Amino acid sequence: MRFLTLLLRVRLLSPTILLGSVFIMLTNNVFAAPLRIAVASNFTAPMQILAPLFEQETGQKLQLSFGSSGKFYAQIRNGAPYDVFLSADQAKPDKLIKAGLAQKSSKIIYAKGILVLWSATQQRVEPVKSALEQARKIAIANPKLAPYGLAAKETLTKLGLWNVLQSKLVQGENIGQTYQFAYSQNAELGFVALSQVLAGPVKGHYWQVPNNDHSPIKQAAVLLTHSQHKTQAQKFLNFLVRKDIQKRIKNFGYDSGQ
Repeated sequence: MRFLTLLLRVRLLSPTILLGSVFIMLTNNVFAAPLRIAVASNFTAPMQILAPLFEQETGQKLQLSFGSSGKFYAQIRNGAPYDVFLSADQAKPDKLIKAGLAQKSSKIIYAKGILVLWSATQQRVEPVKSALEQARKIAIANPKLAPYGLAAKETLTKLGLWNVLQSKLVQGENIGQTYQFAYSQNAELGFVALSQVLAGPVKGHYWQVPNNDHSPIKQAAVLLTHSQHKTQAQKFLNFLVRKDIQKRIKNFGYDSGQ
């Protein structure tokens, strides 16, 4: 009986009201879908703080995935359904733009990474050349996959130690794994992101690599072409480059992207 009463009420509704109700339901469903964000592993700590701020401001939920920029790039080329890609470099977003998989107009530099040579123990890291030569194992991210790994390679090359230290290098798949190698002391020293050291439970000792010792680590983000939530995705990108958010990002151990 209750079902028949409900059916009768629906039939009595005007077409305008019915269409309006359907539109509201569809809008709510689209808005309720989380934005899928692929985040370079070095930016894990900042994103874990910034994501709830964005969600509180907008009501839009974020679904975060953390990992190697190189792996995310390959996944996106193979159709992975992310809405936004926060890379640890510019090269991969630029390649996606060239391939028509990301929107050129959406590209932003949301942060500039700072590379450090870090010891999780009381072992000092200066003088740098001496510390590197005496270490048994040195962790770096894979230079072919991770921008921080490439920066580490360039730094060691400038120091004249890249070829000399090959037998001592332990490569992490990404900067997150590289940090774990040094944190667990499976490597005495590690080339990691300053942001990881500042966010981690152990400060140890670190040497901040001069910016002119390696290529700038400009971290770019793009909106992916296949996203079904472009308006909300663009709002998220705008959020990242806001002055107050950029100030927060700097506090995590980055140079401002703006």
